[in-house]
Amino acid sequence: MTLNKGLLQSSENWIKVRQAFAEWSSSPLDIRIKKLKRLRHEIVGRLEEIIAAVQQDAGKVRTEALLTDILPTLEILRFNEKNAGRLLCPEKRAGSLLFPGTCAHVIHKPYGVVLIVAPWNNPFQLTLLPAATALLAGNAVIIKPSEKTPGVASILRELFAAVNFPASLVEIVDGGPETVAELVNAGPDIIFFTGGLHGGKAVYRLAAEKMIPAIMELGGKDAMIVFADADLDRAAKAAVYGAFAHDGQHCVSVERVYVAENIVEPFLSRVVAHVAVLRRSAENGADLAATLDAKTAQRIQGQIADALERGARLLTVAENDKALFPAVVADVPPDALLMRKESFGPVLAAASFADEAEVLRLANDCDFGLNASIWTRDSARARRVAQHLETGCVCINNVLVNAGHPALPFGGVKQSGFGRYHGPEGLLSFTCPKAILDQRRVGSGGLNLFPYDNELTEITEDLIRLRYGQKFGIGQKIRGWFTLASRRAARLRRVSSALEKIERLQR
Repeated sequence: MTLNKGLLQSSENWIKVRQAFAEWSSSPLDIRIKKLKRLRHEIVGRLEEIIAAVQQDAGKVRTEALLTDILPTLEILRFNEKNAGRLLCPEKRAGSLLFPGTCAHVIHKPYGVVLIVAPWNNPFQLTLLPAATALLAGNAVIIKPSEKTPGVASILRELFAAVNFPASLVEIVDGGPETVAELVNAGPDIIFFTGGLHGGKAVYRLAAEKMIPAIMELGGKDAMIVFADADLDRAAKAAVYGAFAHDGQHCVSVERVYVAENIVEPFLSRVVAHVAVLRRSAENGADLAATLDAKTAQRIQGQIADALERGARLLTVAENDKALFPAVVADVPPDALLMRKESFGPVLAAASFADEAEVLRLANDCDFGLNASIWTRDSARARRVAQHLETGCVCINNVLVNAGHPALPFGGVKQSGFGRYHGPEGLLSFTCPKAILDQRRVGSGGLNLFPYDNELTEITEDLIRLRYGQKFGIGQKIRGWFTLASRRAARLRRVSSALEKIERLQR
């Protein structure tokens, strides 16, 4: 279950992993579903140990560990168990006039060996869930957890061992970025990476050298848009939760809030009031963890200082000329770092907008495109704005929770990455579609096959005009198809007869 440098140095270990894949992928789907169901039960049975490991490794309060690491993992596991039979079965596809006598279908084949590179911020969900989904699809998995989360890695080893997966089917490899590089160079069949933009680019470059497909779940700079008709009390509470849950260290944390200009002050005053009562403590029941990583705090202070120099206002408390966290900054200009760079920390940048067109321009003026939220009572406006936001996901009148909806695909655009997981798309992401065309009536022939001649050229040209050109009257169209079919049948008879003569002469 645990491989370190041995996996990287020995091709025998990779052979064992691939042998395990061959056995596992050929097992009936219901066997795989039962294994994943047992894994889900093991998680519930060891809930306290998992919570403790997540709290220790990721610095989360207990409720945060439950809501963002464990609950969505269990819900999506359950969704996959219930829907895998439907999603992974062969799909019959529509026929085509150009392919008479054929049956078309698609089968979903597992890739083989999936390398999963996991982050530290949601270490249980973002490690176990892609691994379990890949396994359900029929793959073997090699997991490289974050080096910052040894406790969660240990729990994962025990969980997978308790389910008795085939030997070498699930391997967990310790190490840092150099270990990731060696694993990519060893040649997995697909990579699932979750993390920051810098690390994602490094892994993607290595994958490109070997033409290894990859799913990249990267960072975000998520915008919250509050229109004047929104429920301001609820929207303000959501802004505080979306920006400061886990100290803003979710990839879908709200980092920018755009507020209609005629409600800016009442909205932000509510936000600041809710921030003032947040509890930071190591004790259970607190809203935020007791401490914030020093490097994160320093980076956020730099972004805040840049915004203040550009005319922004700090609305929350400062001490010794430095913001205390969580921090809310108003009137942040579009060129400030708080609006351009991923913060990934406990700060919320606010700005106003005049109308729908302006807020779409502001929200989309960003290199990232993961998630966004829209707050309005006007459902038509909400759908219209959602359609034009350049993001992979949108939540209307709520924040963050859409990332855990089991039936919805999750992923970003632009520098937030590509590929999807969760929902049907997530399960199918770990499979490679194989297209199969079955010529059932062999004697029916088609337009292909030699010999080419002028008659075949003329038939093809007439087909193109009749099928794809300007509309014909119904009578003209029927006559055209009848004539075309007759010419094609006559040609096939002549070609078949000529081929039979050639075969007799050769005998």
